[in-house]
Amino acid sequence: MSGELALTPIEAQVLTANRAFYDAFEALDLEAMEDCWEHTGRSSCVHPGGPWLVGWDEVRHAWEAILDGTRYIEFRIRDARVRVADPMAWVTCVEVVTSAGPGGRSVTELTATNLFVLGPDGWRLVLHHAAPMLNRAPREFADPSEG
Repeated sequence: MSGELALTPIEAQVLTANRAFYDAFEALDLEAMEDCWEHTGRSSCVHPGGPWLVGWDEVRHAWEAILDGTRYIEFRIRDARVRVADPMAWVTCVEVVTSAGPGGRSVTELTATNLFVLGPDGWRLVLHHAAPMLNRAPREFADPSEG
């Protein structure tokens, strides 16, 4: 972490909760995934290309389908930034996702925002939003007003 400020204990807790989410996803472990989330009506999730899921029942059902239908997935998290506004915190990051399916192995980059709320059992997700990462337009196509 050269050149960066040290994490506060709360920021470290949030990043640990964030990593637990990705560990559960990589392990294809529904029970571990459930442990990462707040089980209330305010839980929400948007998977790349998917609908907006609202409430724990919809979120859980989607995770069950995704985990059941995934053979292999691995996440390398890049550019993670954590912000805290106690009792909430959020992590923005780039997910470098390696997956394997019938068509073979693929690697893609997604942007993600994970919002956590501090409750009696620690930091729990109430929002996960991931979307395909779009590369910047080549300089010759850039808007001249953007400098």
